[in-house]
Amino acid sequence: MYNDERWSVGTIQIRDDLQKLYNYLLGVKSMSSRIWQYRSQTQSAPLLSAVFGSSACPCCKGGPALSITDRKDESDGRRYSQYIKVMRCESCGWWFASDDQWDSSCGSLPDRAIRILTATGAALRTFSPGPDEHQLALLESEIQAHLLGRGSSTAWTALEDVTKGVFREFGYDARVTAKSKDGGIDVIVDHDKHGDVYAQVKHTKNKVGVRVLRELIGTMAINGSTISLLVTSSGFTRGVTKEQALAAQRGFVVELIDGERLIASLNLAYRLNPPTVTEVLAVAKPAVELIRDEVDI
Repeated sequence: MYNDERWSVGTIQIRDDLQKLYNYLLGVKSMSSRIWQYRSQTQSAPLLSAVFGSSACPCCKGGPALSITDRKDESDGRRYSQYIKVMRCESCGWWFASDDQWDSSCGSLPDRAIRILTATGAALRTFSPGPDEHQLALLESEIQAHLLGRGSSTAWTALEDVTKGVFREFGYDARVTAKSKDGGIDVIVDHDKHGDVYAQVKHTKNKVGVRVLRELIGTMAINGSTISLLVTSSGFTRGVTKEQALAAQRGFVVELIDGERLIASLNLAYRLNPPTVTEVLAVAKPAVELIRDEVDI
């Protein structure tokens, strides 16, 4: 009888451990599928191939060629080279990015290499006009100040509207909530797989701490949501990432967006300045494969 009881207790413990492991792996998988980025559905391989083959904007037919706004070239001098390039149309603001990798260690002969070219670009059909230039300039300056731990927070309403616009630029339907009924939620994203995804927006010079994250998780639990985003114009305290991982183990996945990623997204969604390689890679890593072939070096 004693052995049976011990076996039963051990079975329950194993079951609980497996459930925790399952929840953890589910959280990790969900965290790897980020919401705050351009979706692959907004990309078109034929369109991107035409763009990088001709350097012509698909929107401005017959207009000036796309201009290179930033690039990053790396090479070990022997086997591997990588060339990342960002281009923009000066007329309409479309931007495109490519990642061109050459690896001679994988070639069938010493003078041949495997070339992989991937690309991404803005999807004009999801572009959302937002606040005027004055509001955007004010918002950008406040976010820059918040990243340094100082400055005012007068543009909080514009930040919520801009956040909604960024989600729409990424290819989602999104709406700002009514202030009296938001329950701490500022923007709701209509996700085709996860249903309503909540986003809480904090426009503050102070780093967002664990308390705010726990309150968001509580709202998720009440509303039966498993995925949300916490967006801030500043940054996060050290304990937030640890709490984020613990929440993922319990099945609550919260994506953290700090001021640097927010600025990068604003610049792409509203074309404040010519996009840089760093900004593109923050939210729109080139993922559409255009070329995979063995070529002469």
